Amino acid sequence: MVGLALEGGGAKGAYQVGAYMALKKCHIKIDAVTGTSIGALNAALIASKEEKLMYSLWKDATMSELLGIDEEKLEKLSDEGLTVENIVGVFQELYQLFKNKGIDISNYRALVRNNVDEAKLRKSHIKYGLTTLRLKNLEKMNVELDDIPNGQLHDFIVASSFLPVFKKEKLIDDNYYLDGGFYNLSPVDMLIEMGCKQIFVINIKGIGHRKKINTKGIEIIEIKPNNSLGSIILFDKKTIEDNMFYGYYDTLKTLGKIDGIDYYFTKKNNRFYKKINKKVDKDFFGAVSAVLNAKSEKQCIIKAIEYVLKSESKTTLIEYSIEECIKNIKTIESDNIIIRYVKSLNI
Repeated sequence: MVGLALEGGGAKGAYQVGAYMALKKCHIKIDAVTGTSIGALNAALIASKEEKLMYSLWKDATMSELLGIDEEKLEKLSDEGLTVENIVGVFQELYQLFKNKGIDISNYRALVRNNVDEAKLRKSHIKYGLTTLRLKNLEKMNVELDDIPNGQLHDFIVASSFLPVFKKEKLIDDNYYLDGGFYNLSPVDMLIEMGCKQIFVINIKGIGHRKKINTKGIEIIEIKPNNSLGSIILFDKKTIEDNMFYGYYDTLKTLGKIDGIDYYFTKKNNRFYKKINKKVDKDFFGAVSAVLNAKSEKQCIIKAIEYVLKSESKTTLIEYSIEECIKNIKTIESDNIIIRYVKSLNI
């Protein structure tokens, strides 16, 4: 069985949408999916085979719809910069939310109720589970779908996502609950108990406790971002779209479908890299490799190109062609050893 573990991380959950789309593109069939916090919501949609709905939900999500925070003020803060007037406007609103004993989550509760079809999930052949923490006796809970009483799925998803900044309320059986990340940010253990031998873990660098488990005999494939995914709570549509892009391409990179370290390059085989490096002076190549701490011709070429892309502040949000990058770098006038090396490559 193949499992998928979706970690908690609030607004960073958009990354998991892109990652799952890449897994589908690579024809990886998921037999079981578990999630913590926002991962519990994404996992429910994946297990229900509602990936298109999941994509639309994230693409159209707004702060005002989810948490009742004025999105226009947040956009003004990001667009116009950190002026005193803008900062005061946003934080006065946030202060008022906390003064009212936390952020009201009725919007988020409605979003879960309106988008997760409990009946469809229960009919799915994909196994589902989530984590949460019952405050009474600090009971740590791994909850599989079969353990959730009919009609209470939405409440359990909200319980898994319940952050301390939310307005305190009893969620299930007259009990208070806390975000599953305080117990187990990455619910891999549930997938092992379900019988999964290969597990993909989508790490979105959330805040929480990573439970130590024995993974002997289990293939763990971790997909995680090199780029910043932004805030756990505050987000905007551009950040959501960027994070879906990163999730998609980081997954393809992890699966060996594209090249790159901090950037993304169309896949080339090792023969290609050896060929374009063939006429480079060996001593010169050795010096550049030492500077870049590269272990192979392919790694040296990619690190060198990424060095130049970073120095020119080129975006990470596109898939680059190695040949086109080299052609562009050949036009740069510089005595920099890295740039001279790239210019010496034979394309």
